[in-house]
Amino acid sequence: MSFLRRMFSGVTETGERDPDPELRTRYYRAPVKEVGETLEQLPARLSSFRMVHHDRERHEIMLEYRNPLGGKHDVVVTLFAVSPVRVAVDIHAATRGKMIDLGWNKKCIQAIYQHLDDIHPRVSGA
Repeated sequence: MSFLRRMFSGVTETGERDPDPELRTRYYRAPVKEVGETLEQLPARLSSFRMVHHDRERHEIMLEYRNPLGGKHDVVVTLFAVSPVRVAVDIHAATRGKMIDLGWNKKCIQAIYQHLDDIHPRVSGA
């Protein structure tokens, strides 16, 4: 999805073939449960995030992100167990109540990926 389309739709998603390398699915060498626990620790590390729900059966974590201007974003992080010790992580971030993003969704995604990069080793894609 192009930058302008993302900016005016208010939604940013990561994916396997996204033209922006920062918005591509990331893979980590760790069990899916461990990556989920790492994401549960994110609000303690970054106060701009708040944990909403962790569905352990579906491996989905719902977060709320508050940007520096006070806008809220709804974030869903989905974990896919590729193997017992390899996890793919995709993120869907949507601006709440407004149709214009101004790049905050991408910054939110980058913060989540950076948190995971600091703790788990990254591996190449599928």
